[in-house]
Amino acid sequence: MKEIFFSNIPAGIAVIGLVLYFFGMAIVFITNPIKNAESFAVKPVDNAGKTEIRVYYGGISFALGAFLLYLTIVLKTPVYSLVGGLFFSTTVLVTRTIFLCVDKGWKCPYTKLAIPAESAFVIALWVCFYLSKTLY
Repeated sequence: MKEIFFSNIPAGIAVIGLVLYFFGMAIVFITNPIKNAESFAVKPVDNAGKTEIRVYYGGISFALGAFLLYLTIVLKTPVYSLVGGLFFSTTVLVTRTIFLCVDKGWKCPYTKLAIPAESAFVIALWVCFYLSKTLY
């Protein structure tokens, strides 16, 4: 498996980062959904809401990480998983930015962390994508 990730180092590094990020998010939201969701400005109104946080923030994060890992292994290259991660992360950043304007959420504490962190992550992924295409 090491050879697969080293077949295109920038894409391999990006995919490892994406998988670790998604698995980390899954663990955080499955094990302690309310505390972590509140730090994202999300609060469930009842126990079904707690389950939804576990499912959508935790379960889907796990599924995304697992799918990117699976895709890399089956196709024997990390490039397609990087592209999938780019679609996901860029869409999240663009959608968040648009609806922060619509919803006027710029002053919220979570936003002050999310926008710079997501922007840096998306830029890093695009740099890895560019390097994966120019170096390999």
